[in-house]
Amino acid sequence: MVIKARVNIETARRRYRPGEAITERLSEADLAHFRERNFIIEEDDVMEGASGDGSPDGWPDSIPGTGGTETEADEDWTGFKDETALNRMTKDEIVEYAAQIGLKLDISKVKVDLVSAVLNYTEERMKA
Repeated sequence: MVIKARVNIETARRRYRPGEAITERLSEADLAHFRERNFIIEEDDVMEGASGDGSPDGWPDSIPGTGGTETEADEDWTGFKDETALNRMTKDEIVEYAAQIGLKLDISKVKVDLVSAVLNYTEERMKA
């Protein structure tokens, strides 16, 4: 069974971008977590050929968190970046990411404060 990332997924060994096949073996707990949150697409779920939705390969035109237009189905998406991923980003990237998820930040703030603001914002969004 081929499993593809629907969103950015980071495992202990590698980062997967949307559309990439996950080549490593995932635990049943990880698979259940990814399925529950719709973070992966299993081969059986991928449509073959042109789908008529503007995407010739059957993938949706917009994947949550990639800058595309959000749909109502995307509102429940909780694939926000975690603290580790945010700490790897530059201040500019954090401010840009924050804007993508609906948070306006001041680039003149210290990086630790930017990360904290994004984490607090995403935590509140997941609770809502």
